[in-house]
Amino acid sequence: MAFAFDWSIKASETETVELNSNQFLRNSPAGSLGSYTTLNTDAEARTPTSKFNFRGDGTYKKYWGPGAAGTASEFLNYGFSARYEQREKTRFDREYVEASWRQQSTALALLNDLGVSVPTSGFIDRLTATGGVDRSITAIDTVSLLATSSRTSYEPSSGGTPFTDTLVRGNWRRALSSVTAINVSSEYELLEYGNSFNTQVQIFRDQVGFDATLSAVLSFRANAGVAYLVTDRGVSTSSFGGVTSATPVSSSLVDWIGDAVLTYRMLKSTTLSVTASQSVGPSVVGSLFKRDSVIASLSHSINARSTLSFSASGNRQISTTTTDYASASATYSYNLTREWLASATYRYLHRFASSGTAIFDPITGTPTVSGTGPADSHSLMFVVTHNWTVLPSGN
Repeated sequence: MAFAFDWSIKASETETVELNSNQFLRNSPAGSLGSYTTLNTDAEARTPTSKFNFRGDGTYKKYWGPGAAGTASEFLNYGFSARYEQREKTRFDREYVEASWRQQSTALALLNDLGVSVPTSGFIDRLTATGGVDRSITAIDTVSLLATSSRTSYEPSSGGTPFTDTLVRGNWRRALSSVTAINVSSEYELLEYGNSFNTQVQIFRDQVGFDATLSAVLSFRANAGVAYLVTDRGVSTSSFGGVTSATPVSSSLVDWIGDAVLTYRMLKSTTLSVTASQSVGPSVVGSLFKRDSVIASLSHSINARSTLSFSASGNRQISTTTTDYASASATYSYNLTREWLASATYRYLHRFASSGTAIFDPITGTPTVSGTGPADSHSLMFVVTHNWTVLPSGN
């Protein structure tokens, strides 16, 4: 049996320069200069009913100036993934499997996910396997099943608490009309930590929601439900902190979760989007967080080449401390050519004073906030991206 594949390879390179008054949100601000280089590549092989993708990416970050003193000034983040997808007779029906591996600086992972700056070295390694099935069971009903598991470890091994994160999700969607549908989803997540107690956390999430295209310019989507957390052999009386115990303890917690998205096309070239969400789950290092966020963005196409966008957001992170953040940004993007894109962004970020005094997660031992006091940062970021085709499709 012979297989004929249509091969293509695409790549991109991004160079970024950032001037920041307080890059790491310290209580005593100082300026810094950051330089970031990112490389991406995507090799794809297609047949009429399947495709295989192999992707690789890497980012190197370097900081200079008094604002980077006392912390790691160089960060590396790179990874690879392979995905195979088989499509069936209808557009929605498919099966897929994916495997990925990623290594990133521990300090960079904490900074990107939690906004926490720590003077640490070493790397986080994450190996992930994923598989899923999407099916149209009737003309108006679709079902999706997904299973994924990742193993997070550290180099050196003393750099953090290793853990395994396994999640299974099922989703059912029914179209009530051409513009309205309802969604029902259920998730089970198991977190297994390699600490002294071998702590386990189970998270059950159940949600129901709908999406509606209210008009040619207005659409709305919302989901809401509950999250039930069960901690076994924990080191705290609560999954979100509490009094640390010297002996294993068990606990449970119930909270609501949800998300909503409103999209309004105000003008032919202007779109407003408002998003709100509340979630409960692990961070990149396994520490548990409850996160609330509200984001509003406005995008305006000035002409075929340039775009102006504005964004404002507020979010709250709850773990061993409760910390609120507010930010606002403005971005101007310009397509220099078909392959070259340039942009300039100004961003303001404020961290309010935290409530609570325990800044370390009791299960993983990692910090949950850079500081308990308020902090501000002003940032100017200039970005140039080059996209090119190494091998066009048709080979």
